[in-house]
Parts: sequence; C-alpha cells; structure tokens
Amino acid sequence: MTQTTMTRPHVPRRTLPPISVIALVVVGVLLCAAMAYALRDPDTVPRLIVDNPSELDVNVSVHPADNDSRLILATVPPTSSATNLDVLDQGDDWVFTFSSGGIDGGSLRVPRAKLAAESWRVAVPDSVIRRLQNGTFVPAYAD
Repeated sequence: MTQTTMTRPHVPRRTLPPISVIALVVVGVLLCAAMAYALRDPDTVPRLIVDNPSELDVNVSVHPADNDSRLILATVPPTSSATNLDVLDQGDDWVFTFSSGGIDGGSLRVPRAKLAAESWRVAVPDSVIRRLQNGTFVPAYAD
C-alpha cells in the first residue's frame, strides 16, 4: 500500500439531522400538544348541594341558560339534601329543573356568582313545591 491509498480524503460530517426528520419531530410535537388541549378535563364545580324542604322526592337536573343539554343531578329525598360531586360547570347562568312523580315542577335560573356566594347550595323553591303537590301524576301507560 502506498501513502495515497492509505489516507482517505477528509469528508465533513453533518452536524444536524436531515430536514425531513426535523419536520417530522416538529409535527409530532404539535400533534401531541393539540391532542392534550382537545382532551383536557372540562371545568367542574367540586360540590353542589340541593336542599329539599318538601315531603316529596324531587328530581333535580341542571342545564346552561343558552343550551338545552341537561345534566341530571339527583333525586333528593323528602326533608333532606343531596350532595353532587364534580358537577360540570354550566356557565354564567344555571337553570335548575324540578320534577316529582312525572309532574313538572318548573325551573329556577340562578347566576353562577350567586351560587358561588351561597357556597354552591340551592334549595327547591316553595313555588315548585306547591306546583308538585297540586299536580296530578299521569302514568306513561294505561292498565
């Protein structure tokens, strides 16, 4: 072997990976960030208490003022209260609807600020109780 064949010409090494690999990594990171944002947990209220001063079982549900999608909270036994944990935040105005035995008791619109000021506690109104007591149960089927 001669000196010419023993030495190789100096070839500079690349210090950065190819552009396609960099683009693939950037796109992957952006996709992961978008998925984390899209799949985040919704806003919730840690605890919502519903008081029922009546002698009836009262079914309570809630929905936002600008949407009719309903979230069923609880059936509150007579003269007691029910605690609902991790309730989805309904926005600025919460609309509570009440029923008992197939009778519509009506609804109650409460601003979010008022609920927060009252420690996330709502009571079944007297007008709803009267409406439920005066109503007539109509079964869904006939004998």
